[in-house]
Amino acid sequence: MLKIKQNYPIARHTTFRVGGVVREYLRVKNAEELVRAVQEAKQTKKKYFILAGGSNVVFPEKYNGRVIHLISQGSTKGLFLKTQTQGESLFVEAGVSLMDFINYAIERGLAGVETLSGIPGTVGGAIVGNAGAYGQTISDNLVRVKIFNGKKTVWLSKKEGKFTYRESIFKKKGKQDWIVLEAEFDLKPGNKDELKKKSQEIIAVRNERYTPGLKCPGSFFKNVLVKNLFRLGRTKIDPTKIRDGKIPTGYLLEEVGAKGLDFGNLYIADFHGNLIINKGKATMKEVKKLANLLKARVFKKFGIKLEEEVRYVG
Repeated sequence: MLKIKQNYPIARHTTFRVGGVVREYLRVKNAEELVRAVQEAKQTKKKYFILAGGSNVVFPEKYNGRVIHLISQGSTKGLFLKTQTQGESLFVEAGVSLMDFINYAIERGLAGVETLSGIPGTVGGAIVGNAGAYGQTISDNLVRVKIFNGKKTVWLSKKEGKFTYRESIFKKKGKQDWIVLEAEFDLKPGNKDELKKKSQEIIAVRNERYTPGLKCPGSFFKNVLVKNLFRLGRTKIDPTKIRDGKIPTGYLLEEVGAKGLDFGNLYIADFHGNLIINKGKATMKEVKKLANLLKARVFKKFGIKLEEEVRYVG
């Protein structure tokens, strides 16, 4: 039996703390409960949204649908190694926190996800958005993904996942109701102490930006791929700012005066132009207004169209 709460305040479950009430809210603990909750929503023709770690998401003041909240069950539950013919594969359930997954791998001397340290959210959410940092993405060592496609549970290969920069098939039109349940990774042997040191160094750098308790969804806009720019855009960019084929959006926003900008119940960090912070009472409407203002400024100066990394729930 699904325990559904009515008219539930949702902001507390997001890192941005933006949003009002949702018509229905329920928690699920594993893939089986998640599939059952989705199936029931589909049968009753209810609009639904799956929430996990709560980062990179913006809720409206009222969501007339069901929020299915996948709750992480602890640091080791949902993580397991299996011996295969080519070595060991790491299987991870979607609801496991990304940091628990990273720590689990590091403790076993497995390399390939350590530079993702400090990124909030769950493994499932990271796969959907192909999360990455410092030249490494979660899909780099991904083998396959178990999903529920609305009718049945199937495995998709990494190729079928269509992973690109901060994109995957799960964001494509017609596939957004596909649900990530589990993933298999092939991580390479590494030095445990070196991996742990690297992870700690990255977390230290992140903590300087993302102060614990900061009401922020994470980086608001995607970085810009140089290969996708028209010549007009390229000629206006300081070439020394390009990193790994990408232009940091924080640099573009800094150039248009975004850092430290105060905007109603929101403000932009004075140390990073791509961090929008909630003073405590911000709404989705305000967030979209600020986002559009910033996009207009960047387009006017550079001829570049920014794209949100966050998802608007609607």
